Amino acid sequence: SLQAARSTEVPNLSERQIRWGIMGTGHIAADMVRVLSQLEGTRIAAIGSRSTERAEDFVAAAGIDGAKLYGSYEDLVADGELDVVYVATPSLRHVDDAIKCLRAGHAVLCEKSMAPSVEEAVFVLDLARRKRLFFLHGVWSRFFPAMAEIRRVIASGVIGDVRSAHASFCQNDGAGSCSAALETGIYCAQFLLWAFPGQTPSLRGVCAHRAEGCEHEDHVSALLQFKQGVGTLECSLRHASAREATICGTKGIIRVPFPFWCPTSFTVQTMSGLGSQAWSDPVEHHTPLPSIDGPFNFVNSQGLAYEAMAVNSCLRKGLTEADAFGSDECLRVMQVVTALREAAVSELR
Repeated sequence: SLQAARSTEVPNLSERQIRWGIMGTGHIAADMVRVLSQLEGTRIAAIGSRSTERAEDFVAAAGIDGAKLYGSYEDLVADGELDVVYVATPSLRHVDDAIKCLRAGHAVLCEKSMAPSVEEAVFVLDLARRKRLFFLHGVWSRFFPAMAEIRRVIASGVIGDVRSAHASFCQNDGAGSCSAALETGIYCAQFLLWAFPGQTPSLRGVCAHRAEGCEHEDHVSALLQFKQGVGTLECSLRHASAREATICGTKGIIRVPFPFWCPTSFTVQTMSGLGSQAWSDPVEHHTPLPSIDGPFNFVNSQGLAYEAMAVNSCLRKGLTEADAFGSDECLRVMQVVTALREAAVSELR
C-alpha cells in the first residue's frame, strides 16, 4: 500500500497565501472558486480554460480580481507560481490532466472521479508519491463533520453491530453520456465503506443498464458482501431518487437524508423488543455548513470549504496526503467503483 501522510519541506508556505490554479471552468469549478475566494489565507492565482474567452467569461461571472487567465490547460500547467491546481475538467480527462500537473511539479486536488479504473488511480498516486507532491482525490464527503460524527455513533455501539447499509444516488440531468458508477456511484461506494470500517467487500451481484448507442453504463444496482454484513447501492443518470442513505445495526439505525454525500444532519433511532417494534424517539444530529456566501450550482457546496481548508492545511504542514482521505482509502473506494464498472460491462454484453 502507499504510505500515508508523508512529509516534505515546503519553505515559507506557512507565511503567505496559498496560490490556487483552477483547471476547468464548469459548474463545480464555479462553486469551488466561490468558496476559495472567501477562505482566509487563500488566493485564486490563475484560471485555465479551453479558450481565453471562456476564462474571461468565468472570471466575470465569479467576480474574481487579479487572477491570471489562460486559454489552454497547458498554459495553466506551465505557470510556476502555483501552490496547487484544482483539476475540474470533464471526468474522463482527469487522469491525463492530473499527470500533467504532477509532472510540472504542482500539488493537485482532483475532482471525482480521479480515474476510470483503480489501475489508473494507482499510476497517478504513485507518480505523486515518487515526486513527493500533495495529491487529493476530491471525494469531499469524507471532510464533512457529519461523516465523522456518523462514525463516532457507530463506534459508540448505540445501534449495535452494523449488519447492512444502503445508499442511493440517482439523477437525470443530461449527464447520461458519462458513467453512472464514476459520477454518482463513487459517493455510494465511499459511504458503504464508511459504514463498515476496515472491511473490504466483494461484489456479489449487479444489475446494469446502458442506453442504446452509449459507451458507458447509465445505471448500476449492486450487492456488496462485507465481513460482517451487506451493502446495497443504486446509482443512475437516467432517473432521480431520494438520494438518502441508511445504516442498520442490531439495535437500531442511522438515517442520512438528502444529500447523504454532503451531509449536515442525520438521525439515530434504536429499535428493540418483539418484532423490533419498540422504537425510540429519533435523536437528531446537526452540523451547520460553513458561512460561505452563494449562490451555488450544487447543494451544500459551501461544504467544499472543508476539503479546501484541508488542502491548505496539508500544504502548510508539508504533508502529501490528507488524513481524512489518503491514498489507501482512495484506492479502496476506486476498487469498488472499478468492480462495479467491470461487472456492468459483463452484464451488458
